[in-house]
Amino acid sequence: MTDHPFDAVLWDIDGTLADSEPVHDLSFGLAAERLGLQLPEDFHAVVLGKSEDASHAWMTRHVGLTLNLHEWVALRAMIYMDHLDRVRVFDAPVDLYRRVAAAGVAQGFVSNSMRPFVEANLRVLGLNHPMATTITRNDVRDGKPAPEPYLRAAHLLGVAPSRVAVVEDSDTGAAAGAAAGMTVFRYGPGAEESGLRLFDELDRMWP
Repeated sequence: MTDHPFDAVLWDIDGTLADSEPVHDLSFGLAAERLGLQLPEDFHAVVLGKSEDASHAWMTRHVGLTLNLHEWVALRAMIYMDHLDRVRVFDAPVDLYRRVAAAGVAQGFVSNSMRPFVEANLRVLGLNHPMATTITRNDVRDGKPAPEPYLRAAHLLGVAPSRVAVVEDSDTGAAAGAAAGMTVFRYGPGAEESGLRLFDELDRMWP
């Protein structure tokens, strides 16, 4: 037990620590264009927070994607890496991550993205520590909104879910954290309308 309000903080990456959603959008669009597919105008809203397999399944059903999941991820990852310089850091969450680390509180990363995207984004963020607890879509049977990714991270850290804070920017991720029995703090657009506790409240807990 620590003197801090939580024994661990678990972080989503895309849209929370990294301003990477525009690069994901770009890679989806360019990959679809390369395959001669047309994405709908509301595609971003459709896939926001979803895992790669869920997005792939949706595209297979609705826009005629014929590549299998492995082929699709390989294509999109190649395009994503070509535009990695466009990924930006969200300063406030990364600053809090560093303050929490300095306080000696356990932390980890829990993403619905496949490992190649996660590892690339962590390099951009400067948070690619060799011993970091990192859960990607590759590491679990069921991605967010299922609780499995967050529960696995808590298990690896040896922390009770009820003592874990989760920082998320999407409804999908927030649902996963809540289902895991953790306290969810919302970050980014739409946070105030979510009805959840806000990132700023967590930020004030570590001066």
